Amino acid sequence: MQGLSRLAGKAMKVRRLPIPSAYGAVVSSGNVVDYIIVGGGAAGSALAHQLGVNPQNRVLVIEAGGSDLAPRHLLPANFVQASGGSQFMKQSASQPFATGRVEQWRTGRVLDGSTTANGTVWNRGGEVDHETWEAAGITGWNWSRFQRAFTAIERHAVGATALRGGGRQAVEVASPRDAASDLWIDALVRQGIDRGEDLNGRHERVAYAPLSVLNGTRTTARAFLGGHARRPNVRVRLHCKARRILFDGTTATGVEAKTARGTVRFTARREVILCAGTIESPLLLERSGVGDPELLTAAGVHLVATNPAVGGNLRQRRGAIVALRLNSVPRRNQEPTTSAARLRSRVRHALRRSGAPAHDGATVLAVLSSDRRVPSPDMELLFTPVSVSDHDGAPAGTDGATAAFYPQSPTSVGSIHITGPALNDPPRLVPGYLSTDHDKNLTVAAFARVREILASEPFASAATETLPGPEVVDAADVLQYVLDHGFTGNHEVGTCTLGPGGVVDDELRVHGTHRLRVADASVLPMLTTGSTAAPSTAVGWIAGDILRNANTQGR
Repeated sequence: MQGLSRLAGKAMKVRRLPIPSAYGAVVSSGNVVDYIIVGGGAAGSALAHQLGVNPQNRVLVIEAGGSDLAPRHLLPANFVQASGGSQFMKQSASQPFATGRVEQWRTGRVLDGSTTANGTVWNRGGEVDHETWEAAGITGWNWSRFQRAFTAIERHAVGATALRGGGRQAVEVASPRDAASDLWIDALVRQGIDRGEDLNGRHERVAYAPLSVLNGTRTTARAFLGGHARRPNVRVRLHCKARRILFDGTTATGVEAKTARGTVRFTARREVILCAGTIESPLLLERSGVGDPELLTAAGVHLVATNPAVGGNLRQRRGAIVALRLNSVPRRNQEPTTSAARLRSRVRHALRRSGAPAHDGATVLAVLSSDRRVPSPDMELLFTPVSVSDHDGAPAGTDGATAAFYPQSPTSVGSIHITGPALNDPPRLVPGYLSTDHDKNLTVAAFARVREILASEPFASAATETLPGPEVVDAADVLQYVLDHGFTGNHEVGTCTLGPGGVVDDELRVHGTHRLRVADASVLPMLTTGSTAAPSTAVGWIAGDILRNANTQGR
């Protein structure tokens, strides 16, 4: 563990603004900057880096959580444990859904954001997603724009290509390779699925998972705010919870936040940009008086600007695991579950930055079509040579492996809204899982595709399904299993959506307000065929381009 301590000592030292001198005091003098960014996750970090390029910009990042330097946070394999604790997470209880189940949705409360709640899979999505957006009337957010952002952001282990640049966000490939994962890949390849190290493309493909890690440790905030990326004109305020946006009429002038010593107000000379994520950004807008008038009145909030779309269009995946018992291949469960082996694994990681701690639950990632007649991939399939006890991914006590699947781009819609004006008033979170025929049919088809792969050689001889088991066969049973025992993947988007009738315009400005924007996963109108970390980072990067262009044009 000394190696980890040395790593932490070399990592970013957070620059803080002065805090209030007495509990309960409100301090405003000296807290005037050009831009206030609320949220230090993937999008907020990338945006801060972009704005900080101009040394004349004074940029402040407000983060509700603390530092990302704890070993528990830095090790990708610890994301399950980290996401279960209050140190790095905020949890919001859902309303009961179809089966009566209530879930806790997790959002990151740490510098690095909700990558803590998730694994570190870096899957961009692709061109087909943006074609769908354009067909829905969303202009200016096409694939070429995202491709330019990704090229500028990434530094992929496969090296720079026409699709890969030399940016700050390191992307490594899960390692070491293992026998069970190789058998899984071979089974997919025999079904005509392309194997490679780069998951870009419009076709079905499989690869060892690309991960947003550097030398075996998770990094997003450090890529854009730490080390050589640090700039004296970009400051970070930790443990600072945004309570509301301050307005002069409908013009955003700053942010009021809660700290351990009291309330502090920050003033933005130019703009306030929300990068708090799909859960927190709409709640902050509503607490600040931007939203549906009837809802705000019921919650006891004074209306500042009418924007009825705030908090709607919530999109979330609903996936499930298939647990497997390995019959004739080397097993890896002893590595994460045996104390002595776990210690050896972590020592090896500290010295070599490799092994199980260097990556999260996904070892192999595939993007597939649920039906071979479907022209483009519509599901994601993850594999790890470790058995898990439940949908949270905790290692189980028996040797095995796990396949997990997500139907992509769900059409079911939920919502999240405030119930009162205070930070600790619980939101009303309605998941909306599997409420459309499209999503039900896709889920059943995706599950059938997983079983088709399990039944194919060479994997069929190597593993036996233990969960959900042979009794889950027909469509109704599959849907019941996915609702009762499934998981979300923490991939929510859409609550401050772009597009006609949305919350923000094509330059991310909040309708009905001035000098206020949203730039995070909440503006994505629907889920992509990838995960959310990569497109969220791209949204922050693109927002930086927009703001720099606005300054050049004198707006």
